[in-house]
Amino acid sequence: MRTVLKLLVALLIGAPPLAAQSVQDSSVAAQPRNATYCEIAKDPKVYNHEFVRLSAFLTHGFEDFGLAEPNCPAPPVHFSIWVMYGGKAESNTAYCCPGETGGEQRSEPLVVEGIKTPLESDAMFQQFTDLLKRERDTTVRVTVVGRFFSGKKLAINGSTYWRGFGHLGCCSLFVIQRVERFEPHTRSDLDYTSEAGWYEKEGCKASSFRWVRHISISDGTAEQAIGEQRLADGGAQAWAFDDPRRVAVESLKPYYKDQVPTLREITKSPERQVFSWRNGKKSIAIVVIRPYWLSFYASGSAVAWVSTTIKEADCDLVG
Repeated sequence: MRTVLKLLVALLIGAPPLAAQSVQDSSVAAQPRNATYCEIAKDPKVYNHEFVRLSAFLTHGFEDFGLAEPNCPAPPVHFSIWVMYGGKAESNTAYCCPGETGGEQRSEPLVVEGIKTPLESDAMFQQFTDLLKRERDTTVRVTVVGRFFSGKKLAINGSTYWRGFGHLGCCSLFVIQRVERFEPHTRSDLDYTSEAGWYEKEGCKASSFRWVRHISISDGTAEQAIGEQRLADGGAQAWAFDDPRRVAVESLKPYYKDQVPTLREITKSPERQVFSWRNGKKSIAIVVIRPYWLSFYASGSAVAWVSTTIKEADCDLVG
């Protein structure tokens, strides 16, 4: 989750406290309310402090521990959910501020807005956290039970935001109290990362660069990839299943009209390929992956190659 820095002051001022003087126990044995990510996103206040069962994609990486769902009918641009564990367990997530990288245990169980949240640290939870430890940047389909906190509704520059928790006060909050199930990572042809090429190099030592395109489930921009998967499934773009180079070239056309790019292959694996293109004094990096989360929207087992990241750097090219 990459938060707009100019909102920091407003968000931190509006952030609700993680602890209160009067503490209420949140019993994990209580019957949770079934809800979807899209239902919560439509009206977060309705679910504030609710004990909820939720199935969604969980992303975990640097400054990122959140829930996401790419196919909400009207995605709320200014809504996202940060994740923490109940009880004393920390998530080992680097973010500001202060983050949870000091250890795996808090000194006291987590209390949010006066509600003490427990945690079932059972075999399922251990298997889930073991996966997150093995894969430092990853996406997992989960069903979790926990407490939702909407945060504060803020009006900033004419737009509405739900904020107060997580990195720079970016988000609403879901505190996991029980992991009921998660989908294991068993396929070698899928890219499980959540960064979608964010950290791939631009191709030169540039003092500045611009994002031309970035499609990521955690940024709420995944609809385009779902649309491309459907075109491939329907036969209109069947080449997207086995021609990542063509996928890269086609993805450049809307941004570089009337140009014929010559791509150089930088890295190649069954789930990710990175190409570069030297266009005058510009270096363009194109990242093409088979996203794990996209497999949930495919009509069969085949997942299309998708150009998730295009970065353009201004630099003097050498060689």
